[in-house]
Amino acid sequence: MNKKANIYDVAKLAGVSHQTVSRVLNNHASLKPETREKVEKAISELQYRPNQAARQLVTSRSRMIGILIAGSELYGPWAILNAMEREARLEGYSVISISVLPDSPESWREGIEQLRNLDIDGVITIALSNKIIKEVEKSLSTATIVIVDTEPNKKFDAVNIENFEGGKIATEHLISLGHKKITHIAGPLDGYEGQMRRNGYEEAMTSAKLKSDVVEGDWSIESGYQAGLKIAERRERPSAIFTTNDHQALGLIKAFAEKEISVPADISIVAFDDIPEAAYFSPALTTVRQDFDQLGNLAINRMLAQLREPQKSSAYTIKPELVVRESTQSITKSKGK
Repeated sequence: MNKKANIYDVAKLAGVSHQTVSRVLNNHASLKPETREKVEKAISELQYRPNQAARQLVTSRSRMIGILIAGSELYGPWAILNAMEREARLEGYSVISISVLPDSPESWREGIEQLRNLDIDGVITIALSNKIIKEVEKSLSTATIVIVDTEPNKKFDAVNIENFEGGKIATEHLISLGHKKITHIAGPLDGYEGQMRRNGYEEAMTSAKLKSDVVEGDWSIESGYQAGLKIAERRERPSAIFTTNDHQALGLIKAFAEKEISVPADISIVAFDDIPEAAYFSPALTTVRQDFDQLGNLAINRMLAQLREPQKSSAYTIKPELVVRESTQSITKSKGK
């Protein structure tokens, strides 16, 4: 078996001291370009990998970022996490993700304790309530915190899609097609994203002097399916529906198919997220796109910026975009509407 290269082997091959190699590894600005180049070439030739534990002792940094996430089975949180992991690796950081149950304080505390034992440099929360974030702040007092898909907090950098605007443009699209009876299938009552999308819907309806009609739901396909069955039984059905995410729309379309309600001929549907499968729904789904890669990259870049040089916290938002496909149409083209 070949002996694993160490920092002294790199120093010998590059013709420098081991302290100089250490400065290269820690990205010191005082090094001459030619010295840095020699050391980097030696590192590459020897396939040297620095000992993470040793580096932590020298720098007092673990170069590990913890991610606490709820709803990791949903496409959105998973896609954001995936983007953050890729971006962190490019900057030499490792990411450890821990999924927690939003309704279980025991689950949060176990996850937070695991991150505390790892001595992480920072923690990013995805789609967690303020109650959980307060627990994170209390238990990980030395860690930098960035929050994603959560109500902004003056203490931490917050990264969100403009959910209110997304709900508004989805509803305005239906109104522009001539629809007046528009139902909204909402997200969880205690969820920030869902509440803001609902607020956007209600704002658009009020501005158009139309009556809001909200059916409570959650993020699941099942909630869309159950809402669809109930709506199908109404004597007076809406001519259009705005669902709080694409998964709900999938369940809704399934329920309507069983009840022989045609989309969009009988009822138009617009959703939110633009998951990869949305273009392959039957019919292809009109939806509000949020760029999950952009959200994840922005969140990890805010974390790295705060780790390099702590700054005043700010809220960052990304604009959504309406993607029009086959699940919506003008009321004048709809049957009997």
